[in-house]
Amino acid sequence: MRKPYTDRPNTSGELNFSEKEMEDILRDSLQRNDQLLVHVVGDRTVEAFLKAMDATGGRAVWSKRRVRMEHGDGILPDLAARVHELGIVVVQNPTHLALRDLMVRCYGNDRADQLQALRSLLDSGIPLALGSDGPANPYLNIMLATTYPGKPEEAITREQAVVAYTLTSAYAEFAEKDKGSLEPGKLADLDVLSQDIFKVPADDLPKTESVLTMVGGRVVYDGKVLMVH
Repeated sequence: MRKPYTDRPNTSGELNFSEKEMEDILRDSLQRNDQLLVHVVGDRTVEAFLKAMDATGGRAVWSKRRVRMEHGDGILPDLAARVHELGIVVVQNPTHLALRDLMVRCYGNDRADQLQALRSLLDSGIPLALGSDGPANPYLNIMLATTYPGKPEEAITREQAVVAYTLTSAYAEFAEKDKGSLEPGKLADLDVLSQDIFKVPADDLPKTESVLTMVGGRVVYDGKVLMVH
């Protein structure tokens, strides 16, 4: 963090990699022509990584490479514009949003209100994808993302959460032309669900199950609820 922890005022944490090491990692990514995925937590970490990106070419080099910040907890308002400018995709994990009490204890109310952004990332034009990093139930995570316990002003809509889980997640791996939405010419990856996730009460979302799952047009799970031809 850029400022000490509220519950441990003698430390602000430490970086796993120095800014110089981050630059080396970024240059190696360019040399190998690999997409770079980085685990980023804390506003100091975000700031240091953005500086390293600037030092290795900045927007001209990175804006189209879709560097991914997994978690991205720490993209405070003063850093969001640079994250957007550098074309970074943020993969947030709604399971973390249930840890509100822990965040407040560690960082205080003001920082806790800004650390785990959802709506404000979208409002800044930053591509937002969702993953789990916890229970592998996307409907639990959709519930958390669309209610955001303790911070409803950062909640997103169910439609936005589904897009983040599907089309933006495909974009995050340069696969949006093949999957992420149901369109002619794309892979037929789909689920038929046990309930309408756009209409059920929020608390019922985690109860959602697939009654039919297709991957690439092939049925990989059949709950024997539908007639499949």
